[in-house]
Amino acid sequence: MAFLLLVVHFSITAAARAASDEGCLECHGNLEAVQAAAEALGITIDDARAASLVTFPAPPGSVHEGVECLTCHAAAVEIPHPQGMAKANPCASCHEDAVAAVNRSVHRDPLGATSLRAPCWACHGAHDVRPATDPRSTLYPPNVARRCLACHERQDYLQGVHGLGVQLAGLNVAATCVSCHGGHDIIGPDESGSRVARRNVSFTCGKCHGRVAETYRASVHGAALTRSDNPDVPTCVDCHEAHNTQDPFLPRFRLGTVETCGKCHSNRAMMAKYGISTAVFDTYVADFHGTTAELFRATSPDQPLNKAVCYDCHGYHDIGSIRTLGTKQVSERLLLRCQACHPGAKANFISAWTGHYVPSPSRYPLIYYVKLFYAFIIPATVGFFLLYIAVDVIARRRQRRVE
Repeated sequence: MAFLLLVVHFSITAAARAASDEGCLECHGNLEAVQAAAEALGITIDDARAASLVTFPAPPGSVHEGVECLTCHAAAVEIPHPQGMAKANPCASCHEDAVAAVNRSVHRDPLGATSLRAPCWACHGAHDVRPATDPRSTLYPPNVARRCLACHERQDYLQGVHGLGVQLAGLNVAATCVSCHGGHDIIGPDESGSRVARRNVSFTCGKCHGRVAETYRASVHGAALTRSDNPDVPTCVDCHEAHNTQDPFLPRFRLGTVETCGKCHSNRAMMAKYGISTAVFDTYVADFHGTTAELFRATSPDQPLNKAVCYDCHGYHDIGSIRTLGTKQVSERLLLRCQACHPGAKANFISAWTGHYVPSPSRYPLIYYVKLFYAFIIPATVGFFLLYIAVDVIARRRQRRVE
């Protein structure tokens, strides 16, 4: 008997729901019905507005399958519908937590209500809302960027390694907008709790690049950031860019390393705080490695380069400080890196490197005085022979006149 009553209850409920939806679709089922209903109510609407009022029940597979229209649009029971009904957020009645999270984000309602800057349906769709694992969902990885880029002018994401991975390579595991920025709780990078705040960037990237992030946080850059929130040190996005993230295995990225590192290491005010030379670019370009790299960058940026760039000597993410590691350990690490290209290199091999410092009387004095000697002797020698030639020419001309 109880089972029979349960069946009757669900049958009545289903019939009522169907009747409710059928009543709504009499006006909202197609464009002609919308226009006829507007005309009957004495309302004038244009075609675009009429098209926006055409709707349909949630189809099979939607998370709202079986939910009747009036569950979300309770005020629509009144005909004509109340003024301002279209501005209400029907999602708030069931998804209070999500609306509260959005109201703590950059998409918040300035008044703390439900008129969100990015309304729920702008991201999730209106009636055909599907789970993120469904390829037809607006939140399925290949579709996320299309939703976000409708408002945000960050088309460069599509050119980066993550965007290309999702869109072209079909890698659903590659980072999308929500992977880095979050979903409902997106907050700006200037707020400490943001996933993309400087202090938190390595942890956000580390969700996919775990070992790299750990290595970075143990380096001289990462340790200074996580320990004291030092604003001078680079984060992942300073070297790899946030949206237009380039493949680090491409020759163009390798050749651009000097310029990337130079953004900070040529800043005199910044480097003065740490007693670090700002002549990194000039001293690098002056040697064989740098001269070749600059030539390649200017003429063949996509041609593989077999000469050393910054990270070949200093490391990738594990950059250490001579102040903490000590001269001996840094020299040992550097020698190993040199031996990758120069197998026969011995311990004295690295003594030829001046550490990006310009030789002076106090630093590398022998090199300084040899350069000073040549700076004097070469012009003096050339000048002497030019003077000798000039005197000889004048003497010969005088001699010819006498004859």
